[in-house]
Amino acid sequence: MKVTSAPVRAADVARVVNTSDVIAMLQERVDAAGSQKAYADAAGLNASDLSMALKGAKYPTKSLRRAVGVEDALVLREVPASRSEGGL
Repeated sequence: MKVTSAPVRAADVARVVNTSDVIAMLQERVDAAGSQKAYADAAGLNASDLSMALKGAKYPTKSLRRAVGVEDALVLREVPASRSEGGL
């Protein structure tokens, strides 16, 4: 399987965010749009998913995360040999 990725440009800035950060970014967009419905309609999002995420009742869906510029990433963390020997 061929694996490719986009080249990193000097202007690209990445930072690690958590669910609370995503919800805060969504809330900022909702506030700017005037309502959850207005933002959901303008961004092409499911209004129910948005509402549930903002209430903390549901994890933000991939489309909600993408709407605020958040993408999933795999992170390689070095694990001491003694911890890695037993498998996962």
